[in-house]
Amino acid sequence: MTSNSLHKSTLLLRIAFVISLAVILFTASISYKHIITLNKSRALVIHSYEVQIELERIISYIKDAETGYRGYLLYGDTSFLDSYTNSREKVNNSFFNLKKLTEDNQSQQKKLKELYHLIVLRYTYFNKSYEDKDLYKKYYEANGKKVMDDIRSKVDEMTSLENSILKEREYTFQDNVSYTPIYTLLVIFITLLFMILAYLKINSDFNKIQLSNSRLKVSQESLRQAEILGNYSSWFWNLEKKEAQYSDNQFLMHGLEPQVFEATQDSFLKFVHPDDLEIVTKAMEDILTKESLPTINYRIIRNDDEMRHLRSVGKLFINRFDEKIIIGTTQDITSDVQKEQILRQKNTDLERSNKELTEFNYAASHDLQEPLRKIQTFISRIDEKEKDNLSPLGKEYLDRIVVAATRMRVLIDDLLQYSRTNKTENSFEEVNLNETASAAVQELSQLIEETNATIDFEELPTIDGIPFQLRQLFINLINNSIKYKKLNCDPVIKVSYEKIKAKDDDLIDDNSNRIYHKISVLDNGIGFQPDDSKKIFQLFNRLHAKDSYPGTGVGLAICKKIVKNHYGFICAHGQPDEGALITVYLPTEY
Repeated sequence: MTSNSLHKSTLLLRIAFVISLAVILFTASISYKHIITLNKSRALVIHSYEVQIELERIISYIKDAETGYRGYLLYGDTSFLDSYTNSREKVNNSFFNLKKLTEDNQSQQKKLKELYHLIVLRYTYFNKSYEDKDLYKKYYEANGKKVMDDIRSKVDEMTSLENSILKEREYTFQDNVSYTPIYTLLVIFITLLFMILAYLKINSDFNKIQLSNSRLKVSQESLRQAEILGNYSSWFWNLEKKEAQYSDNQFLMHGLEPQVFEATQDSFLKFVHPDDLEIVTKAMEDILTKESLPTINYRIIRNDDEMRHLRSVGKLFINRFDEKIIIGTTQDITSDVQKEQILRQKNTDLERSNKELTEFNYAASHDLQEPLRKIQTFISRIDEKEKDNLSPLGKEYLDRIVVAATRMRVLIDDLLQYSRTNKTENSFEEVNLNETASAAVQELSQLIEETNATIDFEELPTIDGIPFQLRQLFINLINNSIKYKKLNCDPVIKVSYEKIKAKDDDLIDDNSNRIYHKISVLDNGIGFQPDDSKKIFQLFNRLHAKDSYPGTGVGLAICKKIVKNHYGFICAHGQPDEGALITVYLPTEY
């Protein structure tokens, strides 16, 4: 399981927990509301029963009053009046209770007032008859019976109304009661459902974590082996907590067993070479201020007193707790440093050797000119004054000496020219190639005239280069095309130019957008085999016998060297008897 998938899984669990909690709370709130409603319904049912009970009590109390009063009338015993007296107080209490119980029902309140007046009237009759028994028997007894009937009728009305209300409330109560198990089961079911889903998710993630831990152990072991094979170690430094941790190979590179000392700044610095201590200390201070570690090279003294070269680099990382941590690697570059030192020494030796060789070539070629000049001088005198005195064989030998001396002169000149192209200390300057090409043609004017050669130049650019080398480049290219002309055929040379991108030309080994000057020299000469396209640029390499065509095999080698000095490329293409095409690529920017 990757850190990204683990983060997503944790996020999903949190979301699921929040949703589950919300659903459970929602269901619980509905259940709670249902219970509240149920309690209200039960309270209303009880309320209706209480109203009916109080109404029945009023009837009962009035009956007690009548019974007591009749006993008093029949027997004249005042003890019977106790029931009458007590009933009045009880009736008042019941009225008080009924008034409170029916305060939410205006219809019952109205009927209660009417009932109250009837009861008051009934007790008025009781009181009047107490004052005058004959009057009660004559008049109030019949009216009292009628009032009592009205009281019963009014109580029946109120009871009937309360019964209708009771039925409605009982229906609501039963309806609420019927839903109670459903809500309870719903809460239990939803809770169990989310518990099961949470368990399945947690179990799945746990299995993935176990698998990830197993892979992590393999990865850590692979990393440990890779560090040993790659000669590097990893580490991190918590900038917030000032804590550090090194991999095992960090200790091994110091010649110690893994984790033998606490990873602190002081424990690390004691291994640093004294001469590099300031550099490393400053780098560690930069970690705190700049929160990064640029690449630094330093030396350490191992526990076995062996000196090693190390390279460290670090990068800032912020973890999920918003703690700033520098994660870095340290590589043992001792072998690279040693190889670099050896290579640097070899380069120094090679540069010295090349310099000595160049100086020797130049000196040797230059020193050979003087004796060769004397030889040619004496040959010239013999040819002028003594040739007629020589035998035919002597004359033949003299002619051969003249040819050999001339070839030696050309070869020495070419070697001097090649030696000059090896010197790269010449500074670049602006060069108009049109003027350079014209100067080359002017220098070859005699040869061009003798061979009746035609040279056609397109407009050439102005570039940065070494003037005398670029002039020599055109001289050698034109001279080469004239030298290898067909018999009985005037040489025709066409010099063309265009500016190209490297990636647009298959002949350039550069797949970039770099811009090049492309200068092509096409002739109608004898050409060459395609397989020889690279040989012609090799020093002293000739494709033809020296007796067939003049030359030393140095001219195109000089061209290659000049183009290389200008950071360009040169290549050739040809077919026998179909001419040759030599293409020069010079970058527009060096």
